[in-house]
Order: sequence, then C-alpha cells, then structure tokens
Amino acid sequence: MPMINIKDLSFGYDGSDKMLFDDITISLDTTWKLALAGRNGRGKTTFFKLLRGELDHSGTITGVPPTVLFPMDELPDCEEWKVRKELNLMGADPDIMWRPMDTLSGGERTKLMLAYLFAGDGIYPLIDEPTNHLDRQGREAVASYLASKEGFILISHDRAFLDRCTDHTLVITKSGVELVGTTFSTWWENNEQRQESELARNNQLKKEMGSIEAAMKKNAQWSSKAESYKNRANAPSKVAQNHWTRAYEGSKAKKLMSLSKNLEQRNEKKLEEKQSLLKDLEREQTLKIFGSTHHDKTPIMLKDVTVLRDGEVVASGINLTVGQGQKISLQGTNGCGKSTLIKFLTGDEALMNEGGSSITATGDIHIAKGLKISYVGQDTSVLKGCLYDIADDRGCDKTQFSTILVKMGFTKEMLYRDVDALSLGQKKFVMLALSLCERADIYLWDEPLNYIDVYMRKEIERLVKSSDVTMLFVEHDKAFVENVADECFEFG
Repeated sequence: MPMINIKDLSFGYDGSDKMLFDDITISLDTTWKLALAGRNGRGKTTFFKLLRGELDHSGTITGVPPTVLFPMDELPDCEEWKVRKELNLMGADPDIMWRPMDTLSGGERTKLMLAYLFAGDGIYPLIDEPTNHLDRQGREAVASYLASKEGFILISHDRAFLDRCTDHTLVITKSGVELVGTTFSTWWENNEQRQESELARNNQLKKEMGSIEAAMKKNAQWSSKAESYKNRANAPSKVAQNHWTRAYEGSKAKKLMSLSKNLEQRNEKKLEEKQSLLKDLEREQTLKIFGSTHHDKTPIMLKDVTVLRDGEVVASGINLTVGQGQKISLQGTNGCGKSTLIKFLTGDEALMNEGGSSITATGDIHIAKGLKISYVGQDTSVLKGCLYDIADDRGCDKTQFSTILVKMGFTKEMLYRDVDALSLGQKKFVMLALSLCERADIYLWDEPLNYIDVYMRKEIERLVKSSDVTMLFVEHDKAFVENVADECFEFG
C-alpha cells in the first residue's frame, strides 16, 4: 500500500473560530497499525472524513487508498468464504452473516462489520471506536484479531485495547499532531514525564514573570513621579519658584522619564520572552467527589439472590457484600445480568420497569434504609432539556455542576445548550457531572466510560481511586478496572 502524504493541512468548521488542524504536514505508512488518539472534540472523526475526501480543506492529502469506515451503514460486497474466515478468526459464529442486523447483539454487529472490513481486497479500514458494544472477553478477542492484521487506523479510548493491536500512534494535541512509533501507553508515559518537566518549568517561568510584573509596577510609579516633576517644571512662575528651580525640575524629570522608558521596554521584552516559553499543557483541572457516610457499615448484602426480568431468570446464585469505602467491579459477558442487577439496586421504579419490562429479585436482600444512591446508566437519551434545568431537576448546585463540566472540557457557551446538541461523549460527561455533584452513600455506575476520551478516563480513574466513596460499577476498560477496583465479582 502507498504512503499517505499530508502537507500544509488546515481545517476548521464554519462558524467556529477554532482551527482543528493548522498547517499540518505528516506522512503515514498504510501498513502501520496506527492508533489515533486525542481529547473528545479534538478532531479524530474529522480526520477520517478528511482522509475520505468528505470535507473541503486547504493543503493536500495524497496517496489515500480506497477506504471503508467502521461503523458502516451498509455492508460492502465481499466473497462469502472470506467473511466466514474473518468471523472464525474472531471466534464468532459465521452464521450471523445471514441473520438480520437488528437481531444481532451489539458485539455480534461489531464483529460482523469488522469481518466485512477485512474481507475486502485493496481497502484501507478506518475504525472508529469498535469497543463500545464489546464486553471484556469480546474486546480481548477483537484486539487479538486486529493485532494479526496490518494496514488500518484505529480510534479507541480503551488503553489496553490500543496497546494490544497497534504499533504506531498519532495523537492530536492542543498545538498540532504528534506521530510516534510506539504504543499509546508508551507515548502516554513519556508524555507524562515531559509534562511534569514542562509544568515545573511553567511554574518557574510564572514566578519570574511575577517578578517582572512587580518591577513594571515599580517602573510605573517612577513614571508617575517623573510626570510630577515635569508638571512642576512646566508650571507657571510663582513668587516662590524661580528660573533655576524650574530648570532643575525639568532636568530631573527628563532623566526619570528616560530611565522609566528604558526599564519599561526591557521588562516588556523579558515578559514577552517568558510568555513565549510557556507550554500549552494538556493537563486538566482536578475533579473532586464528595460522598457521604451511611451509618450501616455494609450498605448492601446479597445472599443466594436471583434477578429476574419479566419473570425470566437473568442471573442466579449471587452472593455479594458491599462494605463502606469498597469499589467493586461487576464482571461477566454481555447479557449475564450486570446492568439488570445495578438497576434493581437503585430501587428506582422507573428504571426497574423501563421499556415495559419488570425487574424483580428473590433471595436474602439487604439494602440499608435511607441509602442515598447516585446512578450513572448507559442510556444518555434520558437527558432532556437544557443543562441547567437538568441540574435543577436532580437538585444539583449549578455552580458546582458547571465547574465540573468546564473541568471536563466544556466551554461556557456549551453550558447553555440543549442536551440534544451535545455529542455522545459530552452527554456522558453530563451524566458523570450530575453524579459527582451528588453526596451519595453509594455510587452505582454502569459503563461510565463509554464515549469518554482517554485523558478524562485517566482523571476519573485518579478521582475514584483516591477517594473513600463506596462504588459498585460495570466497566470493560481493563486498565480502569485493574487500577480502581478493590474486588471483582464475576457473574456465573
């Protein structure tokens, strides 16, 4: 396959004063297994559109082979045996290629589309977040499958997944792009060390700039004093003021004004030099979570519990104790009952009866009385209206809510938008911000990191790990689980 050559690429959406790409020049080998990373809204999906020629831009992009985009609206024409072969390599049932798409699970649809991507000849796969509907086992199977291929670009926020199946990384940063011949985690570790060094340098530069600004204030006082002498020298003659006095005042004013101007020019130059050295760091402001402490030391205890949906058993033999301050990860394949159990534990009748279904449970169930619960679900469509109205409905402090969203990357203008105008990732940020505003005894989070970029995943990981809140959560991001969970509970 050819090299993709990008020269002097610049692009920004109409109506926005922000350029997503500004004078970018890079070359990409189409045999690489290339990870494309960056903050939400930084332009990863836009980059795919630019490669596919879907957007007008300045500069040139050449050498792009025929591309197929994942996820796709229609499956391309491919020979049946090739598709079956690719499905077998992923450990998927080849017969799913004959079933209607709307009857397939999210994981089955993902594997089928990937099979068609790689069954075609001479095409270049552009893969946009394939892990959203995959459980942990599914992610491992797909990662192993992609690791055996060559020649694709992959967007994913799952660090372990990226590391398993890519060998080069292209990161879209605040100031441009950075291309390295390593996995994402290696880039991240090197970047963290670099940012620590740059942060220390920034702090030193800010101290030096503070000293310069103090000197400039002192200089301004000198200027004021010089102006005073000048005015006295030019004042009309009085009985007590003779020619020699005015001459002395004028000479002193001239010297002070000259000294003041020289100092001002020197300090302004120093300040400009220091400002040019400041780095535009990618670090986010630190998030905080303030849980509450219930008097019951074991707020949830389940013994031999069976969870049912519409009378049908979803999961059985559940023995789980959640102690104060514990962070427990619920593990298991798609459909094993993780989300169903979490919805039951919320005690929210609307959640337990959504879509006309009814969730019930039998067995020895202890949920502490008066337990304050904060829930983050998978479905972002429950958010309706403008953001501040949503915060009001949840009883959240508006200032705290908006502060958290700004720390998550929202602009002040975005805070006044209707939620329908937000991306899926931004909607998930809203759900997390609402939860962080709630002083809960226990946090029940169901796949909270879906659509969340890796930078914010790291911050949420730090936040949860360093807090003493009680949490029961479902998450397929392996790195997050390994770094946060005190215990993992595996469904049968």
